[in-house]
Amino acid sequence: MPATAVYNIAMNPADAYEYTRQALQAAGAALGAQTAPTQIDFSLTRKDAETGSMDVVMPGHAIFTAAGDGASQLTLSIEPATQFAAYAFAIGLVALVLGGWFFGGMNGLWFLIVVAAEAYLLWHIFNKWPSAALDAIRQKMSASPAVSGGAPLVQPAATIFAPPGSSPPPSAADIADQIRRLAELRDQGHITQDEFDAKKAELLKRI
Repeated sequence: MPATAVYNIAMNPADAYEYTRQALQAAGAALGAQTAPTQIDFSLTRKDAETGSMDVVMPGHAIFTAAGDGASQLTLSIEPATQFAAYAFAIGLVALVLGGWFFGGMNGLWFLIVVAAEAYLLWHIFNKWPSAALDAIRQKMSASPAVSGGAPLVQPAATIFAPPGSSPPPSAADIADQIRRLAELRDQGHITQDEFDAKKAELLKRI
C-alpha cells in the first residue's frame, strides 16, 4: 500500500497545482508526467547508509480536485521502492547460502538472524521510507498558510473475517489510484473529459 496524505489548499486547482509542483521540486522530487491542473507524477530517490548507498526510487502521484469556494484538495501518495525489495530478497538468499558455509552447525541461528534482518529492511522499504518522504514534502508544502493537512493517513487494518458478500470500503489511497488510472484512460482517448469528471466525483464521495 502506498503512503498517502491529503491536503486542503485554499487555492484554485491551477494555483494549487503550481504551488505543489514547486514544493515537490524543493523536496528533491524528480517530476514525471504532468497533466495540469489535475495530476503530477514524480519520484523521490533515497541514498544513505540505510540503503547501502544505493539509489532507492519511490514513485509518487499528486492528484488535485476542486473543493468548492476556490479551494482544492490534494491527495499525495508515495509507492514503496519495490525494486529494492527484490534486491533485499536476493541479498537475504545469498546471506543464507554463504552463512551455511561459514557457520556450519549454527545454521538455525543464522537463519533467524537473516530473517530478522530481512523483516527490518522490508519494514523500512514499505513503511519508514515512504513516510519519511511524505514528511519531507510536508515541510515544503506547509510553507504557505493556505495549506493545511498533510498528515499520513493511517491505513486500515486488514480484515481477518468478513461476512460473505461484504467488502471493506476503499481507502483514500485506493481512490487516488483509481482516479489516476481514469486520468490515463482519458489521456489515451478511451473516455471523455465529461466521463472522467463524473466518475471522479463519484469516487471522491466515497472518501
